Amino acid sequence: MHNATTRATPRPFVSVEEAALLLGEARSTVYRAVKAGTFPLPVVRIGARIRIPRIAIDRLIAGEDPRLSYRHLRLSKG
Repeated sequence: MHNATTRATPRPFVSVEEAALLLGEARSTVYRAVKAGTFPLPVVRIGARIRIPRIAIDRLIAGEDPRLSYRHLRLSKG
């Protein structure tokens, strides 16, 4: 169940539909790019669902390398 606090806080992962809206692309274009392996952002599969890290979208929109945050996370883990 969602409350006002969780809705106001950006989720760490978004759906393909939400990513398409944020990027100004058609949903079908994003699905095709994910399937072809050409989508420029990391993709996380949870069962049959596809999720995209929100931080990667924000970095891409800001003109930064969306992969940098993930390199840092991998290096900082024990």
